[in-house]
Amino acid sequence: MPQDGVFSSITQNLRENEQEVVRGHFEVGEPPNVRRYYCLVNPKNGRREPNGVLGDPLPRPDGMTGIKIASVSMYTCAKAEEKGYLVSTGYVLLGAAQAHAGPPASTAAASAAPPAAAPPTAAPPVAALPAAASAGVAPPVEAPPPPVRGTADPLDVAGIKLGMSPDAVRAVLKTKNLRHYKEWTETLSFLSGAGASQSIPNGRFVNVIAAWTPPAAGAAVEDFESTGESFEVMFTPVPGAERAMAIVHTQGFSRQDAIHETALDEGLVKKYGGYVAAGALPESVTWRFQSDGSVQVGDACGRRGTFGGLGGLSVANAPRENLALRNTSQELQSQVERCGDTTVTADHYTPNGGALPADRLVTRFTVTAFSPALGLEGARKAAQLVQAAGPSSEVRSKDGKVPDL
Repeated sequence: MPQDGVFSSITQNLRENEQEVVRGHFEVGEPPNVRRYYCLVNPKNGRREPNGVLGDPLPRPDGMTGIKIASVSMYTCAKAEEKGYLVSTGYVLLGAAQAHAGPPASTAAASAAPPAAAPPTAAPPVAALPAAASAGVAPPVEAPPPPVRGTADPLDVAGIKLGMSPDAVRAVLKTKNLRHYKEWTETLSFLSGAGASQSIPNGRFVNVIAAWTPPAAGAAVEDFESTGESFEVMFTPVPGAERAMAIVHTQGFSRQDAIHETALDEGLVKKYGGYVAAGALPESVTWRFQSDGSVQVGDACGRRGTFGGLGGLSVANAPRENLALRNTSQELQSQVERCGDTTVTADHYTPNGGALPADRLVTRFTVTAFSPALGLEGARKAAQLVQAAGPSSEVRSKDGKVPDL
């Protein structure tokens, strides 16, 4: 099942309460690691919650099933119901909840076929159970593909989405009306047996696209109180098929135009979730979006240093080294497994940090998103291109050397 409910999950996370009742469930995963997600309905007004939740079901005196919610997933109940995976048998619904429950999904499940296998680099690391699950039976399922979900990642920073092509990023940046624009390209190459660097044919790719409006001349850049904005977008090293794998957005304000810290925090929580209320956000916040649809918080993997903190409002200097080439595939795979598919960080500067929370002003903030899953996919494809264009197997067997990326 696709995890296409990131924004609805954020909204649902904000309004979720323990008064919802269960109208059905679906299961995702491979035995013995099967997860059960519950679909909820409001018993008073019949409103269905869009996303499945993890939690512990509880019996209610009225016969319906309540739930103690643990987290909201990115799996949508509508998609589960459409594919016939939703099991509604055994759940009692009354009043408004029953009126909006719709027909049981078990009849649809009887004729639903298991989803077709997706390419290993694009599929989520869990597979939905086949239609027989609607009858309460957990049949054997095929082994899940490798844990790389980046191709379906919908996360964005100020309108630029991870996974976008260079053309799509250019189109978004054009709407920002920033003063400066620059692109940097690189070329895939390998080291020959003699140790010389050789570029591969048609190996040039877009490495970084940046657009920015620097602060006015004489503005106090060093104390983070100046108007301006900058974007820096890094792409996977796949010539002709580059995809945005990292986005850094910095925006600055003069003291008189500063925004309230509470407004910034509320916007971040509404967009990325992870916290019940904006007041719970730490000064420097990290979200880790997992392959199972959940969101974890905190920098448990030490990823904040990848792009630095607040950054600048001018990115005219040399671009960053491409992360998919600077890290080995093993390192990127480890990041995906330990930290999640995508990491989002946010930092801000408050010139009156000693004031009460409601009075604090923000004169600069930076939001960064990086997908090691996309980086891993790009690194693998780049390695395949280099290997295909490098010395022939006969040449390699003679000198015993393998071309280095």
